[in-house]
Amino acid sequence: MKGFPKVIKTKSDLVNTFKLVKRGRLEKEDWLAAVEKLENQNWIMCPVIELSEDRKTVTIMYCAEVEEGQKIKNGAVYPTVQGIKIVHINKDTGEEQTAAENLETGQNNDIVHTVLSISKALNMGSTEIGIPAEVTFYDRLGITEEEVEAMKGELA
Repeated sequence: MKGFPKVIKTKSDLVNTFKLVKRGRLEKEDWLAAVEKLENQNWIMCPVIELSEDRKTVTIMYCAEVEEGQKIKNGAVYPTVQGIKIVHINKDTGEEQTAAENLETGQNNDIVHTVLSISKALNMGSTEIGIPAEVTFYDRLGITEEEVEAMKGELA
């Protein structure tokens, strides 16, 4: 990536580097790698704590951003979230408890997990899933996904 900017911060940066690639002054692979890095910022990567035997129920640490009906990312698999359960686990006893039980004690003695029921089985050996970020790199740069896809298509 010699000569390629370390960070693409604006739409102008993305468009100008694209123009330099088209002129042969920067490498196509470098530009595509930079776009892939930006696209990965569209996901909040959450470690998998537990995966059911059928791989259709996954436990992660608490994640407020996840919503029913969203597509989550697991490699090339994009299952839909069909159900969400918030689970409180007493860190002293390891037992599941409700948020109300935790409040009764007056202590913050729990670990909170999010349990997702999903439409497709996750990949074998999955260690993380991606939850859609609230603000995408498209939003931050002020560019549409279609514009980026069109640029990528021109380089294909």
